[in-house]
Amino acid sequence: MLSSLEQDSRFAHLYEHNSAFRQLTNEHKEIKREVEKLKKAIYLGPEMENKLHILKKQKLDIKDRLESMLDEIPR
Repeated sequence: MLSSLEQDSRFAHLYEHNSAFRQLTNEHKEIKREVEKLKKAIYLGPEMENKLHILKKQKLDIKDRLESMLDEIPR
């Protein structure tokens, strides 16, 4: 969950000063909204299940990249 990253004191600094970090953060939030929307569906066919799986993987990849960017800044 991105909110755990947002608790990091370095997050606000990177979000304000690093456009790539800001773009990834916004992309993560958009994917999260899409995932939540799909999860609310009563039934997901195979195609939508696959889409949900891909979105979750993308979301995790972005979170890993954001964490890596945060780790580059000393605490």
